[in-house]
Amino acid sequence: MYIGIGSSTEKDPALAAEEATKFAKINLYNEKIDLAIVFTSVDFSYTSLLKRISASLENTPIIGCSGAAVISNQGIFKHGVVVMLLSFPPGIYFNTAYIKDVKMKTPLTAGRELGEKLIYGFKDVRRDLGIIFSDGLIDESSNLVYGLQERLGRSFPIVGASASDNLRFLKTYIYFNQEAYSDAACGMLLGGKLNFGLGIKHGWKPLGKPRRVTKSSGNIVYEIDNVSAARIYEEYLACDLIKLRKELKRISIFYPIGVYLAGEEEYILRNILSVEDDGSLVFHGDVPQGSLIRLMIGTKESCLQATRQAVDEAKKGLLSIPVGDYKKRGAKNFVLVFDSISRYILLKRDADKELQIIKEGLGKDTPIIGIYTYGEQAPLRAVSYQGRAYFHNQTITILTIAG
Repeated sequence: MYIGIGSSTEKDPALAAEEATKFAKINLYNEKIDLAIVFTSVDFSYTSLLKRISASLENTPIIGCSGAAVISNQGIFKHGVVVMLLSFPPGIYFNTAYIKDVKMKTPLTAGRELGEKLIYGFKDVRRDLGIIFSDGLIDESSNLVYGLQERLGRSFPIVGASASDNLRFLKTYIYFNQEAYSDAACGMLLGGKLNFGLGIKHGWKPLGKPRRVTKSSGNIVYEIDNVSAARIYEEYLACDLIKLRKELKRISIFYPIGVYLAGEEEYILRNILSVEDDGSLVFHGDVPQGSLIRLMIGTKESCLQATRQAVDEAKKGLLSIPVGDYKKRGAKNFVLVFDSISRYILLKRDADKELQIIKEGLGKDTPIIGIYTYGEQAPLRAVSYQGRAYFHNQTITILTIAG
């Protein structure tokens, strides 16, 4: 497998596209280009940028998305573009697809449609892994994943990222070939002679006693233990609705709720999007009625420890692939990092430490690109890759792929 990465922080989108693509091609050693993965800060979400990249790659398939910041071996950039070019050896197969108008179709239906498009062409080839990117402002993102799994299989590994913007929550973008779309999703299926490792962790710890969601619908929780949902925060943080709304951003990051799922080891985190007048809470992701939940708390230290754990999990899938020396032509594997923007806000100046932990654990010269997200998609059981994929908040998802 040949992998080339290029990045740019040029202010002009056209120049940034040219520079990032040029360096990626140089690092690919003039090998054939099968696929391009493109991540940009949201201020670079232009169709013209994608057209410029596509033109220099002779219409190579492109997938990717926007984010509050981009990640590469070179660092974390709030303004920039990163391009990864992949040249697959014989025996590795892939297919890309996209869907738009997700809200009109409903996320569940759109997920089914995307799954059907991705399966097309894989009828006689083993499917191993799905990677997806979706608009980060889709209300029912969990249903998009469920729809995909209806077509790809309940235990089929799906890993993905929800695009983000600059925390204004106005518009996010996914990239497919020469176009930038909102209210859309794209992805690829990979199969054949490859293996992969996956680590997904968050680091938030439970507080207080378990509680029961007694009334909810989708991502809206009306009652917890038969009282208004907001009471859990009013009691624990000694604040009223006015203060809760005023400090919602901070509280949502430091004190999300954790949803317990039977048979799983970790809680799934849910951020609060809004507090309604009736005391109901609107979360970023579904919270099923009847769920056991806990209030959670996160610190910089627990966050970084979770990153180390995710790296260790990701390495387990690649035990036959040595780490540390990737300077020779033809890298052994590459790494995709989908990192919640909540972690970036919590860590602040220590955000670079996450990247350093990944580089130290997986090899400082291993090709790495990533994006800060409004949500992540992955199974909770990272070691066996079995089990349902979920929509997550506040995790770091590390995917290593080797061929």
